Amino acid sequence: MKKVFTVIALSAMTLMATSANTATAKIKIASASGNGNDAVTLIEGDTYTSAYESGSDAYKLMNDANDYSINLYAVVGGDNLSIVATNDLSGTALTFESNKTETDYTMTFKNVSGTVKLFDAVTGTTTILANDGTYPFTCAANSKIEGRFVINYIPVTEICHRYGKLQVNGSVGMTVKVLNMDGSATSIADRVIASYSEEIDLAGLAAGQYKVEWNSQTLIIDVK
Repeated sequence: MKKVFTVIALSAMTLMATSANTATAKIKIASASGNGNDAVTLIEGDTYTSAYESGSDAYKLMNDANDYSINLYAVVGGDNLSIVATNDLSGTALTFESNKTETDYTMTFKNVSGTVKLFDAVTGTTTILANDGTYPFTCAANSKIEGRFVINYIPVTEICHRYGKLQVNGSVGMTVKVLNMDGSATSIADRVIASYSEEIDLAGLAAGQYKVEWNSQTLIIDVK
């Protein structure tokens, strides 16, 4: 197995050194104790495509040896990848799997070239990758968060009313108010959005029309 990992590592280094590449980065991640480690390699260049290409992309080998094992990998076209070589990294989603005992993790960035940005879909923050830069974050123990991180992503600020709930995206720090049509307060408390994607349950409201104030806008919704 060591030979397999060595070949993959050398392959990634060779791909990242290609002059045609427009952006590269290796994201290493470690748990607080240092017992859990993983990495994902990102490569962008006009010689690659968005499809899986043997010899360029590499499938993810999951870590599951012990309670400290963690996994960070890209999901492209339904494939779990530890190396992504593509003509456009924009929108590449990274799944993170925490270990069974820890909640604190730190990413470290290596071999960075070009523009690579890391968007954290939980906190709504964007980090521009730089060599030896770091990004600390927290995650509940024994969790799997698909699309926790997105590469070169521009968040879309939106709110919509579906299935008796307000779904709010890309609005960290904004306040959502659900008011009666005369502007008076309802039983739904004002919500300061704390993460990239949140839901506000409207189950406590009687059927009728209400005003939703958000992002300097007023929306009229019908509650059934």
